Amino acid sequence: MNFLTPGMRFMLLGTFFFSFGSLFVKLAGSRLPTMEILFVRGLIGVVLCLIMLRKSGAGMFGKRKFLLAARGLLGFGAMFADFYAIVHLPLADALVLIFSHPVTVALLAWLLMGETLSKGGMAAILTSVAGVALVCRPDFLFGAGSPDLDTWGLLAALLSVFLTSWAILAVRVLAKTERPAVVMLYPPIAISLLSPLFADGWVMPTMAEWGVLCGVGLFMNVGQFFMTKGYAIESAARISGVSTLEIVFAAMWGMMFLGEIPDLWTIGGGTLIVFGILLLGRSGVRERLREREAA
Repeated sequence: MNFLTPGMRFMLLGTFFFSFGSLFVKLAGSRLPTMEILFVRGLIGVVLCLIMLRKSGAGMFGKRKFLLAARGLLGFGAMFADFYAIVHLPLADALVLIFSHPVTVALLAWLLMGETLSKGGMAAILTSVAGVALVCRPDFLFGAGSPDLDTWGLLAALLSVFLTSWAILAVRVLAKTERPAVVMLYPPIAISLLSPLFADGWVMPTMAEWGVLCGVGLFMNVGQFFMTKGYAIESAARISGVSTLEIVFAAMWGMMFLGEIPDLWTIGGGTLIVFGILLLGRSGVRERLREREAA
């Protein structure tokens, strides 16, 4: 692991825990409503963040409260879209789409934050977009009736990419003045307050389902913590390649625990997305070397 930077190591840990949490979301969603799963995830997140803040002695609400609140709302929307997509799509398909977000982050960081985006980075974006098209297979490209995936699930996955990208940019800005636990606290607060308002009925979990819900909250919050630390100390391009392992983990968990075998469209699209993000990461490493040489 010496060849990985600290940010990459944090992202690797976060990716593993988040992928396992996604498996638990899929299992819980077989009977429980999405908002109910999200609510439990939010409550566990609040408790874990408060424990971390108490141990660190940091203040609870941070310095840049407006931006932190915006991060919380983006986190609520992105997490709901994540959960909906995971429940209504095969696990590999959902996470192939959801974890194409590094490309969108790099594009937005170039447009809004002045980060460098080379020709290789632009090629990476186009390659990943082609991969997303293969997984989604929209009618206007592949003909009527071509996709056999849930339409709302696909739309939720794409919405997740958009909201997650903006949330990551907010994290990048907030990391300069706020502790990771403070940045992490606001999304679960928003989730805990808003998810009951949008819930369409509640189902009493069985003992086994309570265990699964606790797994959702624990693994996804721990994964989010490590990902937040990774994005706080590395540029999106430099650690984006590590996040592609989420797709590999999702395919593994789907085959091992759910009996889901990815079709050729998913494999082909996922391969293009992985290649595009790796290309993006490689271009980021080159930019880092140029920065060092210039310094």
